[in-house]
Amino acid sequence: MMNGDFTIHIQMLENGYTVEVPDVDKINEMEKKAKGKANEPTPYYGGCTEKMVAKTPEEVLALVKDALANLPDLEYENAFNEAAKKETE
Repeated sequence: MMNGDFTIHIQMLENGYTVEVPDVDKINEMEKKAKGKANEPTPYYGGCTEKMVAKTPEEVLALVKDALANLPDLEYENAFNEAAKKETE
């Protein structure tokens, strides 16, 4: 189960922007390595980011939109919805 601080950081520069987004591929790779190891702590994903550059606000929004689409689903929300459905049946 992925957990972590999936932060998107935008920095304005003199001639454009830097956009730092979660690197989902790297996170998935770490998740695979951690699976099956008993008594191992959950990996820390805070350093799994990808830095990109954009020239216009529209390019920034496109990068952010793609990053948001690639984030994992909220497992806790899904579990809550399932439990609530069982209780109301």
